[in-house]
Amino acid sequence: MIISLLIFLFLFVSPAHGQHFSSLNYQIDWGNFNMTSGQKNSTNYSLTDTAGQLAPGLFSNTGFKVKSGFQYIYDIFYPFSFSLNTLSLDLGHLVADTGSTASHTFSISSPAGHGYQIMINSNHPLSTNTGTTIPDTVCDASNCTYQNSALWTLSTAYGFGYNTQGVGATDYFSTANHYRPLPHLSSNQSSVIIMSENTPIRSRQGQVTYKALISSIQPAGYYQNSVIFTAVPKY
Repeated sequence: MIISLLIFLFLFVSPAHGQHFSSLNYQIDWGNFNMTSGQKNSTNYSLTDTAGQLAPGLFSNTGFKVKSGFQYIYDIFYPFSFSLNTLSLDLGHLVADTGSTASHTFSISSPAGHGYQIMINSNHPLSTNTGTTIPDTVCDASNCTYQNSALWTLSTAYGFGYNTQGVGATDYFSTANHYRPLPHLSSNQSSVIIMSENTPIRSRQGQVTYKALISSIQPAGYYQNSVIFTAVPKY
């Protein structure tokens, strides 16, 4: 004799969420609940882990890399930062028909997101307290502008300008001899981009070089201005 036993089980349950947070202004539902995760370290080791998440790990193939797991967020836990190695530069005693340069370096870090951009401006043209100025460079063929660089190598192309070198600057200055004039707040000119990238970076180095070239009729005096840098993360 064969006895068949059929059991019908009906479950009535409410929706379940791995993690649920809510207030009058928001509601957040996470897809899983971690048993443990975070950073652990001691004198001899450093460990990040995720236990409970679906399919954590590092996956890669030609052209892509996927870091799946909450512990990988610690790879980008460093702050957005920008710094200059010096805040004062001296072009020295200027000699007619001889270019004089001075440089400073900077470092920038941009974590999660889509990279960064660095912009530059100045308070006014390179000038004395009495208002005498060294003109902005127009480069060798009068073809550089505040936004577009050009070659500046002729000893008779007088003026003041700058160049930027480093990864992320080649779209704006193709060689170390390509220069642009500085825009000026005193003329209501906007800041311009001198360096940018579209991926997160850490401790990226760059260099800004300023160049002054005067003629024999340039009045003597103490010339100065202030340069303003603005570093912005991309999100």
